[in-house]
Amino acid sequence: MPGLNSIMDASLSAMFASQAGLATTGHNIANANTPGYSRQQVMVVARRPDIMPYGALGRGVDIQGIRRLQDDFLLKNLRGQNARLSSYSSTDSTLYELENILGSVDNDHIGTSMTNFFNAWGALAQPPINTSLKQDVVTNAISMVNDFHAVSDSLDELDANLESDISNEITNLNSMLDSVADMNKQIMGAETNGQPANDLRDQRDYLITEISKVAQVSVIERDDGSKDIVLAGRTMVARDSVSHFETTYTETDRGYQLTVVTGGQKQKVALSTGKLQGLMDSRDTQVNDVRERLDDVVKQLIQEVNDLHSQGRTALGSGHAFFTGDSLHTINVNPALVDNPDLVAMGRSGEDGDAELAQEIADLAQMGAGGPGTRSVMDNYRSLLTDVASKRASYEMMVENQQNVVDSLETRMASVAGVSLDEEGANMVKYQNSYNAAAKVISTVQEVFDTILNMV
Repeated sequence: MPGLNSIMDASLSAMFASQAGLATTGHNIANANTPGYSRQQVMVVARRPDIMPYGALGRGVDIQGIRRLQDDFLLKNLRGQNARLSSYSSTDSTLYELENILGSVDNDHIGTSMTNFFNAWGALAQPPINTSLKQDVVTNAISMVNDFHAVSDSLDELDANLESDISNEITNLNSMLDSVADMNKQIMGAETNGQPANDLRDQRDYLITEISKVAQVSVIERDDGSKDIVLAGRTMVARDSVSHFETTYTETDRGYQLTVVTGGQKQKVALSTGKLQGLMDSRDTQVNDVRERLDDVVKQLIQEVNDLHSQGRTALGSGHAFFTGDSLHTINVNPALVDNPDLVAMGRSGEDGDAELAQEIADLAQMGAGGPGTRSVMDNYRSLLTDVASKRASYEMMVENQQNVVDSLETRMASVAGVSLDEEGANMVKYQNSYNAAAKVISTVQEVFDTILNMV
């Protein structure tokens, strides 16, 4: 028959379990606001009882360990959705910058400048003919060209900023990969006794989640507790060994451009969904598309105006091109016309009062050189503005919807792994009462011992 020592031992086990529970509760409360921290819980199990003729008599409780509450399925899903959100946000931010550079459909510098340029030709063509208005044509042309160059410079600056962001993200990514490898080493060393290193695992999972925002990751957990990190189809972290990404400049049809490559072999990397992919897509697709379409608008303007103006005749000569250059960056007003506006041709005959050519150039604002039904240079420019605004609206909605998905997953994760101060407060009272009750049992057993000794 179990004696008083067995009762004492069972009560002591209850006190130790309550102490562990209080310590874990205090740890949870202390880390309630720690990013990536997962709520911890003491796991206890009843000891094997003593089997007596009248039944099983309990012997107390054993502490099996302390586990971290985590849902790996939710965490994996959250990382994938975070990668999408970061990619959409990067593209949306670039489209916002492009809108600022170009302006809105109703209020944009280039559109206003082109309108003023064609209106100056229209005014020149209106009777009574006033040749002094040729200076207005040249002045408005110079103003328009300056706006073209300003937009070109802004696009160049946006390109440079995107490349700087890409380079910074690569540095940040490599640093986080180093940290994961270091965490793997610490975890493998700390778990040699078979118990999980909960806090180290939280820190590593938080790092991996942050990596997923830069580029979507695949995670492979090994039996030794380490996790391999796979990015863009390449194993970048294996136990405590790490590989890095690098940036280099490669020659393209648009000049030298920043490219992401693997360290050592310098192989170009096809980035997965994430902030880096969003930045690369912004530079290679969004900004480049705007630049190419603006170049097409400028080429159309140069060709159509030059084709007509070179047919003109003035008292000083004929066949002058109005513009030089062939792109947004290189367009300029013919220096000869800048120096002498009298070279601006109004008609093909050169006779006084002939302003037919000036009117035809003014009409280019409303229809292309092919006549009615063809798209004018203004039509093509407005189409570009509309497309950029439409893309921005689409990505803005995508970001909003994706943010809702991420917020929902984070809420679900918080319900599993997050620390509730109300719940921890209730646990604290529960463990305190359990500890006090166990201490009361021990005190009672001591009184029984004293009674027995006094009887002797």
